[in-house]
Amino acid sequence: MARKQKLLAREDLENIGSLITIKGTNTCLGDLMHFDGHGTYDPNHGLVPVSKEEADTHNKLLDEARLNGLDRNCEVGQGSFFYFAGKSPDRKVTTFVGTVVSTDVRVKGQSITFVRKGKTFRGRLCKDADSFIFRRVA
Repeated sequence: MARKQKLLAREDLENIGSLITIKGTNTCLGDLMHFDGHGTYDPNHGLVPVSKEEADTHNKLLDEARLNGLDRNCEVGQGSFFYFAGKSPDRKVTTFVGTVVSTDVRVKGQSITFVRKGKTFRGRLCKDADSFIFRRVA
């Protein structure tokens, strides 16, 4: 039987107005989605007590941290996931909130290759999704 996850209360969160973390952990919230009249949602924790403005700030800082980590620490064989957008010649790889990761993008069949700051990454596109998992290859 699936265990029901406890909803996070505002007092469970730290650094509100910045990169929001869960108190007592070394974990930040994921990409936050705000729906007017329904609240803000985290993919792992569900509804979280965060305003639209706080979610926007968190998402911006989360993008900066991800890209900083990609640029400084990503070794060959490591990777994550991003999103593919655009049609040729305006192909690009973006984050969840649309921050451009790379415009140096090649697609051949379902294979996608992109370059960022001299590092080459490759992944596989799915037919029914714009997100894809990638690994650094060079």
